Amino acid sequence: MELRQLKYFVTVAEELNFRRAAERLYMEQPPLSRQIRQLEDELGVELFYRSKRGVTLTEAGNALLDEARLTLAQAERAAKAAQQAVQAKKLTIGFSICAFNRVLPELIQVFRQRFPEVVVTLTEMSAEAQIQALLNNTIDFGFVHGPVAHSDLHSLTLLSEPVVVALPADHALVEQTQIDLHLLADESFVLCPQPVKPELYAQIMQLCDQAGFRPRIVQEASPPEVLLGLVESGMGITLVAAGAGTRHNLGVVYRPLATSTPLATPQVEIAVVWHKGQTSPIAHQFLSLINRSV
Repeated sequence: MELRQLKYFVTVAEELNFRRAAERLYMEQPPLSRQIRQLEDELGVELFYRSKRGVTLTEAGNALLDEARLTLAQAERAAKAAQQAVQAKKLTIGFSICAFNRVLPELIQVFRQRFPEVVVTLTEMSAEAQIQALLNNTIDFGFVHGPVAHSDLHSLTLLSEPVVVALPADHALVEQTQIDLHLLADESFVLCPQPVKPELYAQIMQLCDQAGFRPRIVQEASPPEVLLGLVESGMGITLVAAGAGTRHNLGVVYRPLATSTPLATPQVEIAVVWHKGQTSPIAHQFLSLINRSV
């Protein structure tokens, strides 16, 4: 007796019609009939009464139906358990390039040292794609620019950095130790596109508005490394997280915003995000590592 035969039997028993059962199983009727007859021969009993009006279950068929359903359900549970055992040895992480540069390498290195048997998969994704992947349970964690607010997700801020002005090295304002925003009114700006970092974009627009001007945006680009390359070339200035200076400091000078700015200096947050229904033991070990590092 094979699981395949039990599945065929249960389907025929539920439909009480070989043609409909065959359609439901995506197979031809004659092979299905042969499989049921083979099952009856192996058991030595008839499972169905057959007539021109259709089929009905025999007493033996009724007795087998409940047990067959239990057997199929148990087989499915066993298969899922085996799959979960394999999945438990995997950790899938989505990230934005900024998050990777700032927080991920050290975390991954420590995690690999503690759990060398776990396969860690890293995939660069937009914030929107990471949120969707978390909701679809196709990644275990996302590393994005915060804040993140979703009823099905948890998030934890790992890093918060002030926004600073990035200038070409030969710009006149590099002599300033800090820069009042109004001094940037006539400058050309290169900024990250609004859809990529909507919160930061809105904060920059609000700051410039409070300083009495609308920034003249000559180019939008992403990620920050590209923006800084444009700044270095002299195309314009930009506003980035302070940590950018640790990654790109050739030909670019960074200056903090003056404390007299009407609004508080914007902060760029990097957060780890995960699904509230996350049950993987490996994922929980990774989260414990993150909590100890914050």
